[in-house]
Amino acid sequence: MPINNEEREREEQRVASVRAHIQQRILELGQTVDERRSEATAIGRSFWDDISVNADNDDDLIETAASMAQQEHVLQGQERSYRLAQDALRKLQRVVDAPYFSRIDFKENGEQEREKIYIGLTSFIDAKTDEILIYDWRAPIASLFYDYPPGPATYRTPEMDVSGELMLKRQYIIKAGVLQDVFDTGISIGDEMLQQMLSRSADEKMHSIVTTIQREQNQIIRDDRHKVLVVQGAAGSGKTSVALQRIAYLLYKYRTTLSADNMILFSPNSLFSDYVSHVLPELGEATMQQTTFQDYLTHKLTDTGLTIEDPYDQLEFILTGTDQDPAYAARLQSIQYKTSAAFLSVIEAYGEKLKHGGIRFLDLSVGQKVLITADELSERFYGKSSILALGERMEQLSEWMLEKLDEIQADAQKRFYRKMVREPKYMGTEPEMKKMSKIKAHKAIAPLKEKARKLAYVDVLGMYQDLYTNRELHQELTHKAEQRLPAAWDTISAFSADALAGGVLHYEDATPLVYLKGLVEGQLRVGTIRYCLVDEAQDYSPFHYAYLKKLFPRARFTLLGDWNQGIFTHANASSMDGEGQTSQYSSISELMKEDETETIRLVKSYRSTREIVDFASRVLPNGEPIEPFSRSGEPPRLLRAADETELNRLVAEAALARKGGGASSVAIICKTERETGAAHARLKPLLPGLARITKETLHYEAGVMILPAYLAKGLEFDAVILYDAGEAVYAEAKERKLFYTACTRALHHLDVFYLGDLTPFLRNR
Repeated sequence: MPINNEEREREEQRVASVRAHIQQRILELGQTVDERRSEATAIGRSFWDDISVNADNDDDLIETAASMAQQEHVLQGQERSYRLAQDALRKLQRVVDAPYFSRIDFKENGEQEREKIYIGLTSFIDAKTDEILIYDWRAPIASLFYDYPPGPATYRTPEMDVSGELMLKRQYIIKAGVLQDVFDTGISIGDEMLQQMLSRSADEKMHSIVTTIQREQNQIIRDDRHKVLVVQGAAGSGKTSVALQRIAYLLYKYRTTLSADNMILFSPNSLFSDYVSHVLPELGEATMQQTTFQDYLTHKLTDTGLTIEDPYDQLEFILTGTDQDPAYAARLQSIQYKTSAAFLSVIEAYGEKLKHGGIRFLDLSVGQKVLITADELSERFYGKSSILALGERMEQLSEWMLEKLDEIQADAQKRFYRKMVREPKYMGTEPEMKKMSKIKAHKAIAPLKEKARKLAYVDVLGMYQDLYTNRELHQELTHKAEQRLPAAWDTISAFSADALAGGVLHYEDATPLVYLKGLVEGQLRVGTIRYCLVDEAQDYSPFHYAYLKKLFPRARFTLLGDWNQGIFTHANASSMDGEGQTSQYSSISELMKEDETETIRLVKSYRSTREIVDFASRVLPNGEPIEPFSRSGEPPRLLRAADETELNRLVAEAALARKGGGASSVAIICKTERETGAAHARLKPLLPGLARITKETLHYEAGVMILPAYLAKGLEFDAVILYDAGEAVYAEAKERKLFYTACTRALHHLDVFYLGDLTPFLRNR
């Protein structure tokens, strides 16, 4: 609701006044930063000048060390002061052109006066009066803006709940320090603001949503009570944005005890990681640890010498395979077994068995000469009964090996020295020959010491292979784990053994192998992580979740996903019923073994127009509900091509028309990487500059691009063109959610082309 001219003028004056205060503070901080930088540099340069190094006796050494420690402490303090001033300066520079975006008037119960609260990306206090001119959006009182309409309202502080009356909710659009629009809102964050935000073109990077956070999103962002928070969010409901605002909120609330290093975010791929990389810096927070689950697995398995398949290659195999192919059927059975909680129990039973025997050790050798045999290592490891965990015993074994290698190095040094003495070509003084022999011995033994430290003498891969070459062993382990040997065991066994023998580790084998490796080597836990966030959580298997829980024992988990978009076989096999309806995401709490679990559903989609949401919803008649935001646009277009030549012409014409009509990003989406490659070759002559997005792509720029549907997950585009939605491409149940995912990437325009008969997913429309 617009405000009157007199009120608008007062608001314009306040914007100008606050901006002037910020600009003045920026000047002051700029001078402070320069001064502290100079002081830190000067202290660093004069570090040694102020220290008198005296090593005549122990007392002098102690005095010198104390002097150095004192100088270092001064230098660290100065550098810390410089960094704090620099951070404060950057935050104000970020908001000077748009100091705040909302205001609430709140009268606390028992008080006579209402308090005017202006909310922005960061707080700002008048240095002269101590008046809070802007409140940080994460401050407790700011939650009133997101959670309540005018009327009775309550917000929670660390000490108590504060109740009163919310008397006003107002929103601002400020650009370059000028108030462009202002309006009062009612029940939720104003539709006018949302309409403006959602009607914009898609950017190459995701931006923060602090100006338009909805009540249900705010509930997720500020939740700090539950150990496991599961968010089922419809396509375009802002799951990822909410996750990133949540990170910023937690870093703000627990800023004295929590840092970005204590948090980790698992993203679906590197392209997506780049897409969301600007959000936290935009909010004034340090970027947290961000990786993909695949990158983590690859890092853990670098020493295996295997080619590690990624999930997209696995998916490509599934999407292009047929039931008539025996290898295809065997792979499906293998995936379903190895990603199950049952198989996790088998691996854990294996770990228990290995406490008493069965660990494979490797000889420690130099060339053909064996220095420490595998039998010696096994005898040392199992020689004494021990109640210690496997990892602790491995640590003791490594220490013994390093001592043994020190002895071997000393002997080698003597041999090198004697050889130099006997051979005339080694002319030099005795100290020189001793030094040279020491260097040669170190060079020979250092790689073996590194192997000992990295536990490279343990053949974990060989033990994992035993699971599939030794039926008796596997049967024993399944019995101990109170599980049954899979009916398709022979097929799974042969398929797994062949793959490993060929030097390939399938994606479904990677997590079990890493888990077994962690059990044996004692490197299964990372205690520094306090919060773990998983995006696209529907693509993780029960084994994945159980492993993450073991890996981060001190962490709270936020799992965000849309089970309507569960396109991976390892996830679908365990979490979906025959109709594709979610039947198990609520049981994640059981898999994570946590009682303190909250499941929140975000059903409203803010990405696409109502017409696109309605179109996509019919693809999954039994899927999770999705409610479109009231933003209308043109209906999606269905266009049939007579042949491949016409299909390519029509797709190219549509892409050019959308680009010429103002769409900054136009995505031509294919089913698979194979189809993408073929379509790219045909379309490139018709679309100069057409960019091809692959799993190796780290970022994309605005324009026309072509990519497989599974790489488009989490991204959004002004216009989406489905390359071929014919029955020959999309017909099987396993492809339904992939097709739905492709449709829901579009913000404003969706064009669906097809050859032959239309996919059955869109029949009877």
